Amino acid sequence: MDRPLLKAQTKLICIGAVFMILLTGIVVMAVFDDVEGPYVYEVDILPVSPTVGDTISVVIYCIDASGVSDAKLSYSIDGEEWQLKDMNFYTCLCIAGGRWVANFGPIEEGQSAQFFVTAYDNSPTSNSADTEVFTIQVES
Repeated sequence: MDRPLLKAQTKLICIGAVFMILLTGIVVMAVFDDVEGPYVYEVDILPVSPTVGDTISVVIYCIDASGVSDAKLSYSIDGEEWQLKDMNFYTCLCIAGGRWVANFGPIEEGQSAQFFVTAYDNSPTSNSADTEVFTIQVES
């Protein structure tokens, strides 16, 4: 093998190694700089006007720089102990977010339900963010 070709290959390998080190540093900094939980930008409650016997569906849309890894629904009916339910991931709206859905109920006449959602990001520290607490009252 001739020396000029060997020198060119060595330079190319060195440039590639430096590029990979820099790229790895940028990715690591981006992930470790993520100290906030996901941004939940929409919460849908279905049905909009629940009636006796309805099961309530809670749909959230959220996004995070490191991705969204999980979401959980917390709910309480008539002030009883809070229940925790895993939400299901249904749609990826972009690389770093998506739509999450969970149901609870049925809700009976005169009952009220309180609920909120906690979303978790995909960073090493699994940052979380809670929605506001929602309350619904079922009338006959």
